[in-house]
Amino acid sequence: MRQLKYYIKGVDLKTELLIGFSIVPFIILFGQLSIILFRSINHVEFRNIPYFVFLGGGLAGLSVGLLLAKILGKKMSEFWEIILINDLELTIRFKKRKWEMKLDEILKFKIYGSPNFKYVSIYTNNQVIKMRFGNSGLTPFSMINDLKELDNFMAEILPYFDKNYEKKDGTVQRSPSGTIKLTYLKK
Repeated sequence: MRQLKYYIKGVDLKTELLIGFSIVPFIILFGQLSIILFRSINHVEFRNIPYFVFLGGGLAGLSVGLLLAKILGKKMSEFWEIILINDLELTIRFKKRKWEMKLDEILKFKIYGSPNFKYVSIYTNNQVIKMRFGNSGLTPFSMINDLKELDNFMAEILPYFDKNYEKKDGTVQRSPSGTIKLTYLKK
């Protein structure tokens, strides 16, 4: 029996949204603090405060929020254990969850991303698995080696989908090199 195991560090969709929304309070807080500080220093009415004061505070909040998101991304990421058995069965483990399926049970398989991040979604009749991997500024979940391991997994599984599924390539000609946007639908 041929069995391939892949351990790839990343997050799920819920964790990614949590990390993304953690930036918003800093933008609001720093924007408000900049207005309060400007009013107290210059003694002007609220309506006379230039918009760039709030914008500058918001940008400062964004910078602090992105720094926190990078730290949270590293702390909250976990290993996805992906096991491919005989090119017929797929087992995925993440945190305390486990999904087992035959490849022909998959209704839709989506891959979206660039060389620095990849989103992989698997849809079956009763479950949806949304995996997020990346090492860019807004996706600080993985290391370079994790993305290479994901590419190895894709090299093993995509021939099955190319052969048995309808392929929709959403990549446009003007996309940067390495951009991928594939959707495989069951025939």
